[in-house]
Amino acid sequence: MTESDQLQCRILAFLLDYPDTSWRAELFEWADATTEVTNETSRQELRKFIAYAENTSALELQETYTAAFDLDPSTSLHLSYHSTGDNEERGKALAKLLWMYHQEGFDAQIGELPDYLPMILEFLALCPEPRDGVPFRSCLGAVATIAERLAKRHHPYAILLELAADILDNRMAISPHMASKEV
Repeated sequence: MTESDQLQCRILAFLLDYPDTSWRAELFEWADATTEVTNETSRQELRKFIAYAENTSALELQETYTAAFDLDPSTSLHLSYHSTGDNEERGKALAKLLWMYHQEGFDAQIGELPDYLPMILEFLALCPEPRDGVPFRSCLGAVATIAERLAKRHHPYAILLELAADILDNRMAISPHMASKEV
């Protein structure tokens, strides 16, 4: 993973987080950070989404985010859900992710499950080659599937998932078939 990919992971982690008041306040800084993304297409798509976010009311953006990622399990950003459902296996997968974060010295975000895509992207930005990447590789294939589902709906967040899937697929050899459970 290149430095530009790592930066893109950080930008995507931010943009895929819930758009609360502090998120909106930081949006301008992240727009500036896109100038360092070396892939022209990725940079343009990030800027296009940021422009959308800047021109959309806070309430509408929050409603759009919540409808896609919190109310629709098929597009949840909690990735282990896509491969295991909500059962004991998911609990084990979450524990393995948390342990991997601990081993790499990454402080997981308090109040979020460790399979939350923005957290995983932030982790990858800081630790692009974890010693034991198996715990999250099994759920990362869901990113491309989520992107496809959102793209079919012409959802504004689809491009962010497509960019994340591109990094994961092309730079980390993650394939969509790794997330086998249909939600």
